[in-house]
Amino acid sequence: MKIAVFSDVHGNLKALKTVLAQIREKNADLTVFLGDIFQRGNEEFECLELLKNSGIICLKGNCELYTEHGVDVDPDVEHLRAYYDGIRDRITAEQMDFIKQMPLFHEIEAHGHKLHFSHFLFSDINKPYPFLQLSSLKDGVFDKTCESEYVKKYDLAVVGHCHQNFVKGNVVSVSVSGLEGAAYLMIEVNDDSVDFEHISLD
Repeated sequence: MKIAVFSDVHGNLKALKTVLAQIREKNADLTVFLGDIFQRGNEEFECLELLKNSGIICLKGNCELYTEHGVDVDPDVEHLRAYYDGIRDRITAEQMDFIKQMPLFHEIEAHGHKLHFSHFLFSDINKPYPFLQLSSLKDGVFDKTCESEYVKKYDLAVVGHCHQNFVKGNVVSVSVSGLEGAAYLMIEVNDDSVDFEHISLD
């Protein structure tokens, strides 16, 4: 089974079209988008429409949380209040319904291997802001969470959010798709192994 994963489009329609075209060429059996349609680029709504109509699995990132609930769910992003207030004013009811129904994670079992996909690792999935903060990459909390029971039960846990390609145990991070250093992830699952490759869009 071939699985393509990309994340963090951030309003870059050209990059989104490029990554989707490259994934189609790879003949992936499953494609997963890890979230963050909004912020930074100026074609957020075009990206939203393309993803909404793509038929791929679209997971909710922090940008979708801010779009759905406002920035009060995350005290670190008060500086983005005006931007997300503007997004919330412009978004249609149909588009908001799509945002609301985006799940926080997706899990599959293929050839006996369990895989988990989410925008980032969770601190508490039941909280209004469920993800670990980015600071967790520096203060040891992310590393500790990688060793937790909820992560270790998977053969592979794939995340985005931090705009970096890295591997830490069974956790794999895929870089941003819509900014500099763009990449996506190709995973191949068979009976014997789960293999993956970071593929640059540059």
